[in-house]
Amino acid sequence: MTVKAKKTAIEYAAYLLSVRMYSIAELRKKLLAKEYPFPEIRQVIEDFTRKGYLNDALYAENLCSSLTARGDGKRKIAGKLRMKGIAPELIDETLGKLDREVPEEEAAWQALQKKLAALLRESDLQKRKEKAIRYLSGHGFSASAAFAVWERFCADNP
Repeated sequence: MTVKAKKTAIEYAAYLLSVRMYSIAELRKKLLAKEYPFPEIRQVIEDFTRKGYLNDALYAENLCSSLTARGDGKRKIAGKLRMKGIAPELIDETLGKLDREVPEEEAAWQALQKKLAALLRESDLQKRKEKAIRYLSGHGFSASAAFAVWERFCADNP
């Protein structure tokens, strides 16, 4: 029976990044969990960042795009980015770009369109409103965007 040699930190990091993108904080956490020495982890992260294999700005933009397409709002996206270890300044910058591309109210409107069939099945207007607002709030949209979208919904669906 042969014993496999433990991968080096650079081999393990390369393997992880071949599967999917990671933020710097996520990769550091993975390497720490495998008990690689701190200097080796720091060197791998520096090398991979310099070579462009690790890029928190690109990672944040990709995650933001993915979550937006899924129908999530800025608050939820910001929370996910924080959980992934993205720096607060980078989160603000990424969300600023998102807001310039698709204003929050428009993103909320697009998200509500996915729930349209279920909303129209509800006959009680108050319950319909509650469901719409709860849905948008749960997906990370601000109250002002949720209520503005509700008003637009009522105007389009008297």
